[in-house]
Amino acid sequence: MRRRGLLLAAALAAIAVLGFLSDRVHGEVDLTAGHSLSLSRQTKDVLGQVHREVKVTAFLLRGDPSRAQAASLLARYRRRNHWIAYRVLDPTDTPGEAARLDIDPTEGGVALSSRGQVERAPTVTESDLTAGIARLLRHHPATLCIAGGHGEPSVEDGAGPGLSTLAGLLVTNGYRLQPLDLLVRPAVPPGCDGLVLVNPTAPLGPAQSAIADYLAGGGRALVLNDPASTVDLSPLVQLYGMTVVHGLVLEGDDGARLPDDPLSPVVHDFTSSSPVVRHLAPVVLPTCEAVLTASDPGRGLSVAPLASTSRLSFLSRRPRDTGTRFDPAVDVRGPINVGGAADLVANLGGHVRRTRVVALGDSDFATNALVGEGGNARLLVQALDWLTLQEDLVSVSTNIPALRPLSLTEARTRYLRYVTAGVVPALFLLAGGTVWAVRRSR
Repeated sequence: MRRRGLLLAAALAAIAVLGFLSDRVHGEVDLTAGHSLSLSRQTKDVLGQVHREVKVTAFLLRGDPSRAQAASLLARYRRRNHWIAYRVLDPTDTPGEAARLDIDPTEGGVALSSRGQVERAPTVTESDLTAGIARLLRHHPATLCIAGGHGEPSVEDGAGPGLSTLAGLLVTNGYRLQPLDLLVRPAVPPGCDGLVLVNPTAPLGPAQSAIADYLAGGGRALVLNDPASTVDLSPLVQLYGMTVVHGLVLEGDDGARLPDDPLSPVVHDFTSSSPVVRHLAPVVLPTCEAVLTASDPGRGLSVAPLASTSRLSFLSRRPRDTGTRFDPAVDVRGPINVGGAADLVANLGGHVRRTRVVALGDSDFATNALVGEGGNARLLVQALDWLTLQEDLVSVSTNIPALRPLSLTEARTRYLRYVTAGVVPALFLLAGGTVWAVRRSR
């Protein structure tokens, strides 16, 4: 009797200790085959650099099926580094907070803030969260050099064709802008984290070689072409798998253009997985031209087509002669791709050099008159975020569970029936018989 009392007391003590520890020690073991419930190595490296509070606010509707998954992912970030604080809000319940963090309540998204700096991402995924944290950890704001000197629109011009609204948007998103007169001095300084070239109307001359040298050395550039310009920017982007095809895109689908304006496509089709166009609202691209893309894995070059017009559109190669009529002899039927994102990686021994270029067949969408329409502003911000992020984090390789299909052959089916109808009941009978024999022996 005394022995039983001691055993009972020991069991109660063990339960009490386990209860105490469970309230104070938290951990989990990922037993999935592909470690799909664990953070990737790149994410762990970034979180190891966080030594100040980073607040993550995710905006997801209560009925969103991804809400629980997002909370679970954020909890993993929190467990990895206690400086990460998070909350998941319904944008319909907290419209003021969504407006303060500049999150569209209809689209949702996530805002990451630290020491007054705010970064935003369209989805609560590991790649977006890690890239946002990496941007917060920058020791200095990224510097964008705005090319000028060859008839480009100015970031100081407040009129319709100017870029002052875009400039304000970029400053709000943490960028530092540096005007660059490539006519006076045809050279891109090393302090430029990214170059923005918008619709030059005069030949670039020596500036073209300067831009080419900058890109060859691992530079980043956003190149906005325009059919109205006589300057051919293809030589700058062809080395990176993109070719600008001159002409005018005419949209024949009434639901994919501005009212009664076939020259102003409204692009809905973002089939690429590139972060540049992830979760974008429709983009208005008036008077745009085509951009052809081609990857070259042998060179380490990957090129993603960004956006396409509808199947009812076409590229008019001679719009002055044919007007809005399709000429099968020279015109190109839709869908027409109007943008590309190129990523060229070169392994130089122990050093990796990376060049990124985004080329779009329109520049009007970035002007004061149109940058606020649809997803135009977000397209520009996401393109520059992808271009200027030095760390390779916007393409974090998350641990995706492997597909392991179960093929039930005839032999496996017979084996399953044998186990469920024979072995399992036999084990229950054996256990029952053992208990009966032990009790009877007493």
